[in-house]
Amino acid sequence: MKKLRHHLMLIIGFFLITALTGCFCMQKMEVLPKSLPNATLGNPYYAKIKVAGGVVIDEFFTYHIKPEKSGLELSPTDFGTKYASYNNLEVKGTPKVTGTISIELSGGTYGTMSCPGRDFKKTYTIKVEE
Repeated sequence: MKKLRHHLMLIIGFFLITALTGCFCMQKMEVLPKSLPNATLGNPYYAKIKVAGGVVIDEFFTYHIKPEKSGLELSPTDFGTKYASYNNLEVKGTPKVTGTISIELSGGTYGTMSCPGRDFKKTYTIKVEE
């Protein structure tokens, strides 16, 4: 009887630990900063973007910069290396248009056995002045 109770307590303990661990893995998905600084026409521009809350899946990461020939580019900070991470991004270049440049990011993160992957979507607006 003692052995049965001991095994039952182990099973209940294992179940509780597994359930509670699953509840604690709810990391908040954030794309930071909340906004990017404005730019000046013809002057070099540089800003960093960080995707926090999981490891970004590079095959599912997409972005669009509008207008297309704005002069700005987006790339991972370690682009050109064997293992580029899409969690740390750089916006750089020299703006060639005045007005508004928008950068739309979207993608997802890897999940684990106890935590699902998460999707993210963010749009930045950069105002370019003369």
